[in-house]
Amino acid sequence: RIQILFERMSSGPWQNTLKRLFSLSKPTTIPQKSAYNRSFSAPSQTTAEVSHPGTTDLKKRVLIVGLGNYPAPRSRHSIGQYLLHHLARQNNTELVNKRFCKSHIGSFNYHDCEVFLLKPKRFMNENGKCVHKAIQHLHIPPSHVLLLHDELDLPLGKFKLKNGGSANGHNGVIDVQDRLRYNDIKRIRIGIGRPEDKNDVTDWVLADFTKSERHLITVMQDALSDLVYRSINIIVTPPGNTQYTVCTTHYTLHTAHYTVRHTAQYTLYTTQFTLYTVHTTLCVVYIVF
Repeated sequence: RIQILFERMSSGPWQNTLKRLFSLSKPTTIPQKSAYNRSFSAPSQTTAEVSHPGTTDLKKRVLIVGLGNYPAPRSRHSIGQYLLHHLARQNNTELVNKRFCKSHIGSFNYHDCEVFLLKPKRFMNENGKCVHKAIQHLHIPPSHVLLLHDELDLPLGKFKLKNGGSANGHNGVIDVQDRLRYNDIKRIRIGIGRPEDKNDVTDWVLADFTKSERHLITVMQDALSDLVYRSINIIVTPPGNTQYTVCTTHYTLHTAHYTVRHTAQYTLYTTQFTLYTVHTTLCVVYIVF
């Protein structure tokens, strides 16, 4: 009865009134959501360009993952996540909690490439779960994933870009490779050094950095960020391209330059700290005697 009444009213003198009330003359349009509807603030750095989400070609998307042990954010094992936070600050990007991958995610635009930052909220040996969920949701191929992780075989202050290969026993890298079924993942190995006693490796990686080590990390974080940006260029540049070879060669020289420079600064800082300690001790001895 209501339907019959409505049909009679819509064909009579009430037709214009109903059109105005219910907007029958224009169908309602539902806005389409982008591929990744996010609410991150726009970057203000010169290295990042503002664009609307979803407008970047999927081939130019890159996922940067800071591997780490989420319950111990200040440990040597979580140095990759420390660098990830530095990248977020550089590009004025907020890391927002996302339930679909149990991680914090940020985003910024670097030239014509859309870069996503991923900080897993799991233990190191389960970081692969977060990475797998993220690339499925963001439609990013495994070849466009860049891992940042700690490396025992490199001294603190040294870092290298590696294209796939063995995980060298790193549980976080192994989990990512197993879940993505892809062993050629590019990764930046950040040196943390080995302990004097080889049996104390677990305690070493889970322990916090010392004051002098934190100072060295602060000094070299800009060099690490520069390596990340150049790694993005390598990822989005097809292999065999002249630019790819040039970028790879520049990486080696760039890493060697910063290793020598910052190692020298670290040695100088340690020497100054030792001299300061000796001076303080002599002053105390002088006052006592």
